[in-house]
Amino acid sequence: MLREDVERRVLRVLINIGLIFLVTLTLGFLNISFPSITAIVPSGGFTLAAAVALIAVIILFFIALRIILDLIRLIDMASETILKRIPGFNPAKSPSIIRALKELLAIFIVAIAASISSPLISSVPEVGGWLSIALSIAAFAFSLVLAYDAGRTIYAAFESSIQLLIDRIIMHSNDGEEKDKESIREQ
Repeated sequence: MLREDVERRVLRVLINIGLIFLVTLTLGFLNISFPSITAIVPSGGFTLAAAVALIAVIILFFIALRIILDLIRLIDMASETILKRIPGFNPAKSPSIIRALKELLAIFIVAIAASISSPLISSVPEVGGWLSIALSIAAFAFSLVLAYDAGRTIYAAFESSIQLLIDRIIMHSNDGEEKDKESIREQ
């Protein structure tokens, strides 16, 4: 059941990425770009090309949303599977790790959204440059906060695993030192 769900979601993500590519390619052949949508709609009213482009943008948004939701569910399933195989990991901390992985995905999505929307926002007359800078700073600050929280959560969850590994290394090195001392005594 889990395998079928993963296969179905991965297939849906790939199909949706293909749809986004096709819609973007079609808009390119129709010579409709996203900055032209923002330039045409406020000043000249709706034309057929602007209406088609706006509908395409809405469709792209919902396809991207489906991709994000499927990726979040795939991260949940992959995280649960990976966390079960880590020695010394406390399963009670599994939800916090999954949340941290989702925060890392959110950082990725914020970076992509900021890089895509920055040229659109900078094309706004007079204030576009300032808005673009403000968007970049806000996205960076948001990403830093999420990265800090995710890192802290991951460290706290794996602290016992790391301590177990350190204890094993110390025990192994102590056993090696005792064997060396015994061999020196025998000589």
